[in-house]
Amino acid sequence: MKKKEYHINEINSGAEEAAILYGHSEANESNRRRQAILMSDMEKFRLYCRMMRISKMLSTAKVTHKKMEE
Repeated sequence: MKKKEYHINEINSGAEEAAILYGHSEANESNRRRQAILMSDMEKFRLYCRMMRISKMLSTAKVTHKKMEE
């Protein structure tokens, strides 16, 4: 079996795409943090309560591993 040979430009373009995606996620994270800082205490409390309700619901969930018939 012959190994695929990569051109140096293909490798560099992949690295550039990864850097762009990484930078985009960094920007999203900083925006999320900025929004969290600007939230009022009541908004933060409501989000916390929502998180606790979801956690309680997921902790009591029962998962079965039956095959689904189509």
